[in-house]
Amino acid sequence: MNLKFVCLIFIFTITISSFCATSIIKGEAKGAENLSIRLYVYDDFISNKEKLLKTAKIDSSGRFEFKIDNIYERQVINCFFRIMNYNCSGMFIEAGKTYNIEFEDFDFKDPNRIYIPLLSSRNISFVLKDTSKNELNNLISSFNYDYDNFVASTFGTGILAARTHKTKIDSFMIAETEKYANVSNEFFKNYLVYSIANLQLSLKSKSRKYIFDNYFYKKPILYNNVAYMELFSNFFSDFILTSKDIRPNAIFSNINKKINLNAVLDSLGRDSVLRNELLRETVLILNIRSWYSQKEFKNDSLLKLLDIYAASTKFDIQENIAKNLKFILTRYKNGNKMPEFSFKSIDNEIFNNDSLANKYTYFLFFHTWSKSSLSELLAMNKLKSNWKDSIQFIGVCMDFEPLKLYYFLQENKFDFPIYHFGGDWVMAENIGLLSFPHCMFIDKKGNYINYLAASPSRNAEVEFIKKIGRSIVKVQPEIGR
Repeated sequence: MNLKFVCLIFIFTITISSFCATSIIKGEAKGAENLSIRLYVYDDFISNKEKLLKTAKIDSSGRFEFKIDNIYERQVINCFFRIMNYNCSGMFIEAGKTYNIEFEDFDFKDPNRIYIPLLSSRNISFVLKDTSKNELNNLISSFNYDYDNFVASTFGTGILAARTHKTKIDSFMIAETEKYANVSNEFFKNYLVYSIANLQLSLKSKSRKYIFDNYFYKKPILYNNVAYMELFSNFFSDFILTSKDIRPNAIFSNINKKINLNAVLDSLGRDSVLRNELLRETVLILNIRSWYSQKEFKNDSLLKLLDIYAASTKFDIQENIAKNLKFILTRYKNGNKMPEFSFKSIDNEIFNNDSLANKYTYFLFFHTWSKSSLSELLAMNKLKSNWKDSIQFIGVCMDFEPLKLYYFLQENKFDFPIYHFGGDWVMAENIGLLSFPHCMFIDKKGNYINYLAASPSRNAEVEFIKKIGRSIVKVQPEIGR
């Protein structure tokens, strides 16, 4: 290799390293001793795909520590925590800083607590210790407090005239700008401006032209600023099909009939708002997100369009967003491989992905305290007696404490094996388990037939008959109750 080239690579590496730093989070979580705490980020704010950044062990005194390397100068990471399946508050991390946080006291391991993340708004909070009022998290918290109070006091009593909206919002913007005039943090200043802009858009105190000219025209896309991306989503969602300059038929034709990415982008360019190449492509991805649930579009065509776009765009960040969006839209799609898992019975027998080979599998994920779960387990007994070995029926207990399952099985007998998820919360997240009972139907290759299958008491066998065939069943169980 050319010596000059090697030197250039070395200099480049040193230069990049000099602009990176390590940030540290030191924390205390009483009530979570000897558990793990997980640190997440959203990989982007269009797909909203979660990314597990770090996992740390909470020691016997409740303390833990995260070290986050390679944070670029001026980069801000918007992260949040989870302990077990409990959502915890989030924070903003800047390069080269150390944070000390203390969670509220909470007995995470209480075996008698009933908690369902999908149905609960419970959020475990924490406080930042030893920070100044101009620290980024404190600035955002202070502004959010002002913002929430302004909205509640001004608009909580009823709908006001647009002119009243304009006057009050303008006054609020002036007051907040003056209050934080001496703050130099660029991320916070953008957060403030775009939060108020979103208020202007939502309450129509400013025209859409004003919003575009002042907040988007010839301005960079702030992918990592949540306030900017909220405004971006609200402004450009459904923009394409409602534009007076873009012909909807051209969009439908170049997606549904014959996929033509260039023709779609050319159609978008007819609107002067979307003449900027990067903006045009970002708006397209954002709109694909909503098109996927609209009957006017073929889902397979939209997914192929995302593939073509990801392979051809010259913007790396856009490629990543397109891939993330496809993942979110299809992660539980029929035919996709079930994520990796491993369950263990109270007798230490293992059931994992390898156990799915050459057999249809029907899962029922449940809690021992749930009456509806018990009803479905009993109904699954009846299915098992009729379908025999055509399908392997598997129960998986999602209680935190495995001992609960032991006593549950002492009182209730089933004709199919029951396993425990082993406290692997990341595995549960990857599988997509949020509420219970939850049933899944898997094919002989370990792929989803139905991620959200009908329960045993509600037409499960209709799915079985459709997939396997009626002739296999000797005696049909009753459908429903």
